[in-house]
Amino acid sequence: MKRRMMMFIGIFMFSLFHMVSTTDVASAATFENGTYNIPFELKEAGTNNASIADGYFSKPAKLVVKNGVNYIQLTTTESDWIKSISGPLGSATVISESGNTRTVQFEVGNLSNAVNLKMHVVVPKEIAGMEYDNHHSVRADFNTSGIPTASAGSTETKEVSGENGSVENPKTGDTSSIGLYIVLLLGSIAVFALTSRKIAVSKLK
Repeated sequence: MKRRMMMFIGIFMFSLFHMVSTTDVASAATFENGTYNIPFELKEAGTNNASIADGYFSKPAKLVVKNGVNYIQLTTTESDWIKSISGPLGSATVISESGNTRTVQFEVGNLSNAVNLKMHVVVPKEIAGMEYDNHHSVRADFNTSGIPTASAGSTETKEVSGENGSVENPKTGDTSSIGLYIVLLLGSIAVFALTSRKIAVSKLK
């Protein structure tokens, strides 16, 4: 009987994991086609501290959505220092360049999570105090809270701003659904245990 109960719990937990995973995937929003102003903050790769590179870019950025594909446009005001940028899906493409200002575009996936970026940074010796030529990894946090999803909204340019100018990340899962699955699991175990006990008692009679 214990073996049957363990098998039952194992099957139920597998189904629970599958349902939760499906919920998380579904929570990644698909945005309405269009171009939107979107606030962001560049943070150090291993901490929540703002990266020094955050000051090398003008804000907000732009989110361009074409046929369900997301593209981010960043404008650096220190193009002499920022030699190149690449996102998780490849290198950025230069959109425009004038003087020390350059706008680049790269494809991104789920913006509910921080986007990992790599930069080639070269700072002159007279500025940095030494020869500085390094490749940096940073995380870009984008605030998508006001961008319309594909089921509603328009294609007009919209500006999204977090409270007090901060960047807020939306939740990526529904904890209420997980709680419901746990309640169902406990209830199923109780029913199974009660039924098994009645069967055992009937066999003794």
